[in-house]
Amino acid sequence: MRYIAVLFIVLLSSCTDFDKHEIDNLLDQRNTSISQKNINDYTALLNKAYKENAENTVVYDMQNIFDSFDKIEMSSRDRVIQIIDDNHAICEQTYILNVFANGEWRKMVKREQLKFQRENGHWKISSGL
Repeated sequence: MRYIAVLFIVLLSSCTDFDKHEIDNLLDQRNTSISQKNINDYTALLNKAYKENAENTVVYDMQNIFDSFDKIEMSSRDRVIQIIDDNHAICEQTYILNVFANGEWRKMVKREQLKFQRENGHWKISSGL
């Protein structure tokens, strides 16, 4: 019986590690989509309810950012991903946004908290942008 309990704990932690890895990859894809100013790739990372919320202008706001700058470079660091349950997770991270306009680079460094929800078997950003 003790071996079954240990096996269950190991299997549970490996699922959590897989989920954290998937969220980590999602956040890397977000950095890439912003750096490439690709609104379609960016939008694909958001869950359906977040995109469809009539009061949420996250996609519109991001497109305005893309249009406002000649170049954008986004990276992140210090990620802490917490799996809440099978369908919910939170990540706190620091992001670095370098933007180029009017012949000069500007840099912004901020801490953020993003929430995630599983949708059709994949993690998607559900709030925090």
